[in-house]
Amino acid sequence: MQKKLLATVVASLVAGQAMALEVYNDDVNSLEIGGKIGVKTVKSDGSDAEMGDASPRINFKYAHKFDSGWTGSAVAEWGFYAVDGDQDDQFFNRLGNVGLSHDTYGAFTAGKAWAVTYDVSGWTDVFAIGGGAAMGIYSGRDGMMSSNDLIRDLDASHGGGDTDGTARADDVIQYRKSFGGLNVGIQYQLKGTAGKTMSDATTTVDGTRDSSYGVALSYDLPMGLSLGATYNETKYAEELGQIGNVTLPAYSGSDKSTSATVGAKFENEALYLAATYGQFENKTAVEKGILDKESNGIELYGKLALPQVVDGFYLQSGFNQLSADDTYTGENTDAEFTDYMVGAIYETGPMQFAFEYTRGEKVNAGGKKDFDDTYAVQAIYYF
Repeated sequence: MQKKLLATVVASLVAGQAMALEVYNDDVNSLEIGGKIGVKTVKSDGSDAEMGDASPRINFKYAHKFDSGWTGSAVAEWGFYAVDGDQDDQFFNRLGNVGLSHDTYGAFTAGKAWAVTYDVSGWTDVFAIGGGAAMGIYSGRDGMMSSNDLIRDLDASHGGGDTDGTARADDVIQYRKSFGGLNVGIQYQLKGTAGKTMSDATTTVDGTRDSSYGVALSYDLPMGLSLGATYNETKYAEELGQIGNVTLPAYSGSDKSTSATVGAKFENEALYLAATYGQFENKTAVEKGILDKESNGIELYGKLALPQVVDGFYLQSGFNQLSADDTYTGENTDAEFTDYMVGAIYETGPMQFAFEYTRGEKVNAGGKKDFDDTYAVQAIYYF
């Protein structure tokens, strides 16, 4: 079981389909190169079909086996733009960490790595194209956007999970160990700036994370069933103030964010089923630009292999729903979004082809409901 945990840790460091190429291995030192390049086309109601990147990335994993039984490792991963060219930052950091692991003593990691929260909350973040929107994994109080986006993106946005330590946690120290079927993960984030810096010609304002900690517990049963729970809390060192002529929110009562989730999954060779539920404080933004004081989310996912139709063919279906109770200002809100997804996946060798249809229902703070049908197709080559 301990070896299984360590393998899971390594896989989580370079999360994605396991298609890495082993470049070198002399039974002491090893080097693997992996990643993916993909394109997707998305068509929503009222808009033209658009082609873009399907999160291309490249990663390198180095490892050295010591005579003492410990294994040292280093992981580096960058995302890049293959289809969406002419970006200001063509390459950007996703992961970068060093680690030590042992079959008996567990695994230590330091740097920028997948959060322990993701060990459970990520069970439903497996849609081929979309999904992962209701567990607060990739959201958080960045609070820092360029002044051009000041009003629109002031409080929270996707991508903040790195700062809060629920996605690819930065400035983090982690420990994972398995005790029989019980898997334990704990982490601590050091002080750091929260995302981007917002500035104008005369002023620069940083939102600073004072510290963050997280814990994840899961238990694997022999029949393929796993149960798990996570908790993450982030403390902010300072509140925002003034930038130019705009007064930033005081974040009264929101000097910390919390995420508490539970999950269950079942998997065998033909079927994968997973469900997660989360409660969040000052963590999500159901409506872009409005920080939710309290919210709750649920995600469901299922995938069925149909080799009797075509080898490598799967049907998939999923559900994401995130509801806000009130905003950080104390105002009540009816804001909620719900996504219903059905789709299909075909995998052959290092390639994956996928289709997803999503029925989106969005409710704004005043209770007005809008619908949006989205069609997406995707092709990815893993290496």
